[in-house]
Amino acid sequence: MLSSIIVVFFGGAIGAVTRFLISEWFPIAKFGIPLTIIIINFFGCFLMGVCDGLFQNFTQNYKVRHFLTIGFLGSFTTFSSFSLEFFTLLRSNHFIEGLLYLIFSLVISLLGFLLGYSLIKLLS
Repeated sequence: MLSSIIVVFFGGAIGAVTRFLISEWFPIAKFGIPLTIIIINFFGCFLMGVCDGLFQNFTQNYKVRHFLTIGFLGSFTTFSSFSLEFFTLLRSNHFIEGLLYLIFSLVISLLGFLLGYSLIKLLS
């Protein structure tokens, strides 16, 4: 367990720093939309799909899997972890659960952000 925590820790640190550096070096925005983050989310989700497919078919090395999926890609973009969970539900024929997970994740996350933001504005 400790070795898994360590690989997730280092993968997460590298993923977060990578996202930060890309955002700093390539700040792209059009019409007020931060396209750099959208591109990072797409690329991270694409890589999460690639990793998930590869790990299901070719390797059971959980340290490499945890480093790349939970650590690096999970911190590079949280949308990649969300996408992995969503498609895992679909792949398991849990379509209703997948749809509910999709809706609740988006609504609850946006609501949480709005509530946190509103609380700070109210208190300041």
